[in-house]
Amino acid sequence: MNKWLKGLSFIIITVILVSGLVGATTLKVANYYAVDHPVNQALREEFKTIVEKETAGKIKVQIFPNNQLGDEQEFIEGVQLGTIEMAMTGNMWENTIPVFKIIQLPYVFKGYQHANAVLNGPIGAEIYQKLAPLNVKVLGSFPNGFRTISNNKRAINSLADTKGVKLRVYQGETIINLMKALGFDVVVMNMSEIFTALQQGVVDGQDNSLVTTYYAGWYDVQKHVAITNHIYGPGYLVVNSDLWQGFSVQEKEIINRAATTTMEKIMSSVIEQEADVLAKIKAKGLEVTHPDLSFFKTAAQPIMDQYLKEYPQYQDIVNQIEELSQEF
Repeated sequence: MNKWLKGLSFIIITVILVSGLVGATTLKVANYYAVDHPVNQALREEFKTIVEKETAGKIKVQIFPNNQLGDEQEFIEGVQLGTIEMAMTGNMWENTIPVFKIIQLPYVFKGYQHANAVLNGPIGAEIYQKLAPLNVKVLGSFPNGFRTISNNKRAINSLADTKGVKLRVYQGETIINLMKALGFDVVVMNMSEIFTALQQGVVDGQDNSLVTTYYAGWYDVQKHVAITNHIYGPGYLVVNSDLWQGFSVQEKEIINRAATTTMEKIMSSVIEQEADVLAKIKAKGLEVTHPDLSFFKTAAQPIMDQYLKEYPQYQDIVNQIEELSQEF
């Protein structure tokens, strides 16, 4: 009888273990960042660790950096369709959801703390609701940093220096209009093509945060950097909504907590590394300039005016962002 019970117990335990393995969910997290970028460091050290540990392995996390699952538009569509569970996206959502354009309006944020309070607070939650029809849920926002401009043609000290500089931009209406307003010749191009385009002279420069540009290796083929801080670069951790609804209350709580911790880790890493990156690129011989931004802000103001003329229904959100800036 004892042997029979032991055999039955072994079978039951085996079935439980196998069932648990079969029932495990794998979250593929796609992004375009380099493997050693702070975003992927935080995903490995915080998000993956917390989710797998606290769900006892029931939910697995696989991270796919450096456009391994396609460019941003491709993995955005993958999350919508559910073929990719999660992604760290930029603000390409503005191409289909006009309210997201607010976040990319020039000089709308006072600094990192202001942007974080907006995008991880009630204002952000109101904006993210607009993604529901796309079957996408935002779990949190993190900074890519404030965008700066690097190029090979000349040092930028004023708007006069932007003339004739071919600048790579992503496919976003706001960034395209802004760079044209500042005087650049814009070239729309995927992020994965930037290094070769800079190296071969297809474009003269690009705009991204100091940290993103450094980890992508683009400073190896650039000569000048201008600290313009013209646009705050937001990132979002998004998940397929249908998948999200299938999680238990406890699983959602774990994933949400892991997401919050990850967002905080990325923000602190980006801020800490900006000063270090600035020192490193100066040591590499790049010329760093700090132009008078008042002229850049004046040139950019018509973009805000045009946006509110086209979408007057979002004036209240813009006002809320402005009011919140007084706290920072």
